[in-house]
Amino acid sequence: MDYSKLIDRNWGLIPDNIQLQIRTTRILIAGCGLGSNVATLAARTGFSNFILADGDKVELSNLNRQAFRSAHLGMNKAQATAELISEINSEASISINPKFITPADVIGIVSCADIIINTVDPGPVMYELNDTARAQQKTVMFPLNTGFGGITLVFTPTSSTLEEMIGGKFEANDFFMRLLQSLSQHAPHLETYFKEYPDILQAFVSSDKPGPQLGVAANINAALIVTAIVRLLSGLPVKQAPQPLALDASVINQ
Repeated sequence: MDYSKLIDRNWGLIPDNIQLQIRTTRILIAGCGLGSNVATLAARTGFSNFILADGDKVELSNLNRQAFRSAHLGMNKAQATAELISEINSEASISINPKFITPADVIGIVSCADIIINTVDPGPVMYELNDTARAQQKTVMFPLNTGFGGITLVFTPTSSTLEEMIGGKFEANDFFMRLLQSLSQHAPHLETYFKEYPDILQAFVSSDKPGPQLGVAANINAALIVTAIVRLLSGLPVKQAPQPLALDASVINQ
């Protein structure tokens, strides 16, 4: 594959020296559901080194928002994501860990990466990934699908921590509700969702149904994350937690 042809249309927007950094930067995608969208957009931008970790399998309900195709149904998500990346850049270096990350894995896997995309379910590993990256002076991108928009938190060694934002370590829907409440002061459009969709909020709080997610939101988050990484490599400012990167398509269309 001719890498120069792959990134030919990046000219004028991404300088050659930054494109070289893009090519050599190692991205850990911890959770390859939403992470699959990030991986494919990153590969299109020229990122060529990936560490993919996920023990889950592709299901039909994933296809509304994740980068997979029907041919991937039943396939491990890390392996399916690797396949998608390879279709874009056949020379990409991809390390596949087709299992769920355990606390014992965290230090080793974070040590191999430059940037961490943390999309694992709320629990000890989610917090451990952030804490370990901070200790290793590395940046974590933490995306959250919200309605027709995406919100990404950028955690750096000097930013607020996730625990500081939500007042401790929480799991499951309690975590998401605390995080949304914390984010609403920085992303006012969330209050609109709370008011317009009280039935969704109630079902989510009572755990009757999983939170609704759209492909629009997943792709916006991928765009926010890849853009943020490029800006960081370029030495340009990026909002850091507790302030989120936020873009909502329904608000823009009003």
